[in-house]
Amino acid sequence: MRDGRIGLEKGAFVGSAADELNRASELCGRIGWSGLYDDVSPAVLEPVAAFLGAETASFRSFADSQTAPTPVTLGIAAAVNEAYVARFHKLDPARRLIGRRLTEPTFAAPAGDGAWARERPAPEQLERYRAEFDRYRREFLLPSNFYHHVGFCVPDAEGRALLFDFHRPAGSPAFGALERARARIVAVFLHAKVVARRNPSAGSTTELDDRLSARETEVAEAVAHGLSNKQIAATLDISVRTVENHMRSIFDKLGVTTRTRLAARVHAANGNGAPETRALTEPASPLF
Repeated sequence: MRDGRIGLEKGAFVGSAADELNRASELCGRIGWSGLYDDVSPAVLEPVAAFLGAETASFRSFADSQTAPTPVTLGIAAAVNEAYVARFHKLDPARRLIGRRLTEPTFAAPAGDGAWARERPAPEQLERYRAEFDRYRREFLLPSNFYHHVGFCVPDAEGRALLFDFHRPAGSPAFGALERARARIVAVFLHAKVVARRNPSAGSTTELDDRLSARETEVAEAVAHGLSNKQIAATLDISVRTVENHMRSIFDKLGVTTRTRLAARVHAANGNGAPETRALTEPASPLF
């Protein structure tokens, strides 16, 4: 983050962090629990696709690696969905996320090898993944006119993997750093809803108060409202080094690794579901 802007690629800055987070917050704040499970296309896929500039979208809920999920889609022909269920779901790279006991959002890698973030496949596995993905891309994605895609997985309260994919057709520009950042933010905010549902105590400030000291709670709240370490230090009349020490302790106690995820936890604990924050000083990690 430099001067309130998130740098996602070398030399590229993609707009105000405050603006992006506020837009994502408003979008996710309108998504209720019924939308996540019962009314996915109009409640989730449509607004998120518009936010990402995608023309088509797909949602799959994986309960296990063998059963074909029934896709819920936006702008995709029924024949494409039928082909996925009948012939291609076993080639879907996302199926490898099943059974991994995910605790936070995971993102599709852009490298074209079918890998997902945090995977550490052995060389022979990576070769097999690439071969499977090449076939999946050649026989399903490209004929379906899914030339560009950005996707993320949100683990739910029942152990299922909720997969969201957004596509652009041939002739359209590829999804860039801005769209990947937006998708990442949406995934984190949606996951905050899942955490709040799975753990009712996350819907109360008690969940933070029980784990953090009074000063750590003040620091966490300041992060959730977009303050940098330097701004927090000035506000609380402490040194930047002390803020950094508090941040390390907060991350360890709450089991988070980025400021974005900390903000999501704070706002879930306050009952907001999705952060209404002005700015964050770090993008969530990893990148797509």
